[in-house]
Amino acid sequence: MGRKISFLLAYWWCMLLLVLGLIPLCLGNREGGVSETENRNLQAAPQFSLAAWFDGSFMSELETYLSDQMLGRDGILSVSQGMLDVFNVTSEKDRIVHADIDEELDAMANAGAKTGVGTDAEETPSAGTVLNVTIVVEDTPLPESAPTVPPTEAPLATEVPASAAPTAAPVDPSVKDLSIVRKFGLIRVDGSFTTRFNFGEDAMKRTIASLNAYRAALPEDGSVIFTYIPYSYDANEWLLDTDHFSGWRSDVEPTLQANVDDGVYIFSTVEELRSHMEAGEQVYYKVDHHWSGLGAFYLQRKMMTSWGVPSIAYADFEYTVHENFRGSLSTKVSKELSDRLEVPDALAPTHAYVYRKLNRLVRETKYMEPERATYMAFLGGTHSPFYVAVTGFHTGHSALVVCDSFGNAFVPYIAPYYDKVCLVDLRDSHDFVTGGGGAPLRDYIREYGVDDVYFIVSRGTGINSDYMQYTVRKYL
Repeated sequence: MGRKISFLLAYWWCMLLLVLGLIPLCLGNREGGVSETENRNLQAAPQFSLAAWFDGSFMSELETYLSDQMLGRDGILSVSQGMLDVFNVTSEKDRIVHADIDEELDAMANAGAKTGVGTDAEETPSAGTVLNVTIVVEDTPLPESAPTVPPTEAPLATEVPASAAPTAAPVDPSVKDLSIVRKFGLIRVDGSFTTRFNFGEDAMKRTIASLNAYRAALPEDGSVIFTYIPYSYDANEWLLDTDHFSGWRSDVEPTLQANVDDGVYIFSTVEELRSHMEAGEQVYYKVDHHWSGLGAFYLQRKMMTSWGVPSIAYADFEYTVHENFRGSLSTKVSKELSDRLEVPDALAPTHAYVYRKLNRLVRETKYMEPERATYMAFLGGTHSPFYVAVTGFHTGHSALVVCDSFGNAFVPYIAPYYDKVCLVDLRDSHDFVTGGGGAPLRDYIREYGVDDVYFIVSRGTGINSDYMQYTVRKYL
């Protein structure tokens, strides 16, 4: 009797699993769709072929498809995230700080920001319309000998960036000392400093080793570029409390620069965006944890002008504008609060493709999706395992952006400097890591002729994370 019950339980359990597997197979979106929660495109139904069967890619794609199309998936993700929030390691102090920020963001809906961030006195177009944005950007003047070239007619640069790099200044021994804990935090109005998080010696050494490893994998004149981008609530914290804070500061970037190999360049997002934030420009969103396209543009401009390369202007692009953008923080703030989302069009005809197993074309995809009133409008979200944008420019150079979702807003502004801009997101949930890559990034660098690698990482994938310390080296 006991064996019969055990058999019946096992039988019906197998039948239940079979039914659950058939539901996404029969009723799932065969084109994949998108996940707003995860900011990525979902796996499309795989196409069967003998080659795909024998190399294992068909079963890998099928497994991902069934997982992505699982019934009630968004609800399961929400419950999982809620449990992670319960058991996370964020300190009570951090939780209180972020709760205070949420309250202040909520208050802005009625009172307005003290600094005027996100405000616009001029009449603005309705959501989804296309216009040429007239934001004033103080561009570095071109050298007299360099003609001004329309972006769609000729490349902006022939050497980006190593050959134009400035001569390095003598290094202060204290800056080079990795045993000194480096800090990111807020500057108080009395001149004192409030630390938000520290960067220890081990994390710094491992991040430096990762950057140097990528430099060694590039051609002789190639470059590695790194920047660390705090989340929007790290930025908005000091802007929303100017009675107590006058800015933010990070001393980690000079130490990184002093210890990396030649050909590795470190840029400080904190330093570059501070003056623009003080001026009330929307370089960060209030209702989303990302930076804006304008913030990404300013960092790109800093990089190019540092190398003596003429920079494009923000207003060179045409933009689709959504006035009522509500992002990842929208549930934490007032329903009346929204941001302005500006989605750039390409300056030249640009085509985007997704590859797996090094050079197997998965699909052609839209370069930008301006019809979306979400952050996924930038590149249409994250495309795994390997994304390639063919820009329509002819510079003789190609770039690889290793990033999290912050890289999506950055790609459009470096596209005019390269023939191809490739992108890979090495977070655990993305297809490169789960088997879609099929080859180390070193092979991708050779296959796509990559000259320069940009690391565009946020707080979650930055210096203190496994992403920069271990993951990016593991998949090199």
